[in-house]
Amino acid sequence: MRSARQLSFVETTTTMNTTEINTISKLEQLGYIGTDADLATSLFEYGMAWKEDDKQIEFIYAIGGDYDKVEYNKFDRITFNTDLDVRKEFDWADFEEVESFTGLTSDQFDALPLPHKINDLIGYYGFENVCGSSYWEGFQIGEDNI
Repeated sequence: MRSARQLSFVETTTTMNTTEINTISKLEQLGYIGTDADLATSLFEYGMAWKEDDKQIEFIYAIGGDYDKVEYNKFDRITFNTDLDVRKEFDWADFEEVESFTGLTSDQFDALPLPHKINDLIGYYGFENVCGSSYWEGFQIGEDNI
């Protein structure tokens, strides 16, 4: 569902090597957060975490796992600009359906921080439809401390 136009806001390369973000403790030290208070739960059960700065948000998202057990074990990254207008960039999405799925009104959805909007889109459409296809094996994140 991703078009070439939509990929214009995505930074596909990052300067951080995946070995710098391969444990929960390293991610916590770098300021990554997720939808759950526990970062490990956010990644391994919900499949997503992010780190935000003034200009962009880098998401770590699941690309592999046992979907029946909801245990994610491989990840990739995608970066969005913080000024992203999700209704314009994801103009293919049926936002009324997403809002109904999340139990939010249109105004409530629009008031959400960008990471939560992306999370809700992923919850409804899936990682691949929102983040695009990942054509590599991904990287793993361990729960062990550094």
